[in-house]
Amino acid sequence: MFASRGEEPSTRLQLARLSLCRFRNYDQITLCPQAPILVLTGENGSGKTNLLEAISLLTPGRGLRGAPLGQFGQNGSTHWGIASHMLVDGETMELGTGLQPGADTPRRIFLLNGKPLRNQNTWENPLAAVWLTPQMDRLFSESTSGRRRFLDRLVMAAYPHHARELAAYDRAMSQRNRLLQTRSNEQVWLSGLEAAMARHGVSVAAARNETVRQINLYAQQDMDAFPAVQVRLLCAIADRLEHTPALQVEDWLKEQLAASRTVDREKERSSLGVHKSDFQLTDLKKNLSAALASTGQQKSLLIGLILAHARLVRDHRGTAPLLLLDEPLVHLDEQRRLSLQKILQNFQSTVLITGTDRAPFAPLQGHAQFATLRQGAFLSIC
Repeated sequence: MFASRGEEPSTRLQLARLSLCRFRNYDQITLCPQAPILVLTGENGSGKTNLLEAISLLTPGRGLRGAPLGQFGQNGSTHWGIASHMLVDGETMELGTGLQPGADTPRRIFLLNGKPLRNQNTWENPLAAVWLTPQMDRLFSESTSGRRRFLDRLVMAAYPHHARELAAYDRAMSQRNRLLQTRSNEQVWLSGLEAAMARHGVSVAAARNETVRQINLYAQQDMDAFPAVQVRLLCAIADRLEHTPALQVEDWLKEQLAASRTVDREKERSSLGVHKSDFQLTDLKKNLSAALASTGQQKSLLIGLILAHARLVRDHRGTAPLLLLDEPLVHLDEQRRLSLQKILQNFQSTVLITGTDRAPFAPLQGHAQFATLRQGAFLSIC
């Protein structure tokens, strides 16, 4: 990603073509970036974020909006699809996703080089994406669940299997909650579900722990005008894993879940587990928590975190992630706007960046391709 002296060059990842069919506000459109950076401009509602979302759906998870399947198709269509052509150090890689035709229940299918895969979490490919959206500007003033989803996306970019562990944990927790309400005397069944929650929960907490530890190593130094940051995971299970073997933590969690059955039945939800985790983000030098920072400071801290995470993904996977930045200049002062655009010029994979006007991106002239969108179509590309 950010090349510097003494570093081994990472594999270069280029988005060569992206084709959408009946996706969001697009009927059919094909994009072929001709530069490492693509700047998408246009009025609100023109489809800029939809293009970024389509790319994000080629990676593990539910994309940058976390939307349900029924929202992707144009005018409710179930016949939508996303196809891409990637170049990994010049080698071709084809990735695609869409809805499975003829299925009774909507289900996404995935293609890698023309071959169907059972699910996206089994992909063994170098594709990862890191993104920043305007909704993240409220990350530290809104719900714990939003921050937890954000953290899990960071984990999945480095460890794709994390999505599978999260899904397995959620299934076991949902079944336990339901069983407590309907057949709470089924002790053996409950014990089995609690064992599954403990097993997958410890795996989830361990992956979060490791990702946070590595991000903090990468984020110890300022990155141009963006501050050094520190992430602190708030999770009782993760805390125990710091000084207790994983199998012992599993046993402890099973005991805690069994002891809380009466309380959980009354509350109709599980009161303990990794679904309660949170994290704090702090300016390392100023010792300023993001929760107490101004909007502009929060945005700077968040970008510092995203850039550090992108370096982690590059080194962990051997390939820099695609970088998807939706309205990133909003709330930034002039110095940091210039700094971000300077940093992007040395990124080692395709960068897509959006804004309503082209003027603020003048520093990228000569380094980027510019495209203007209007109502799901390209008005101009240069």
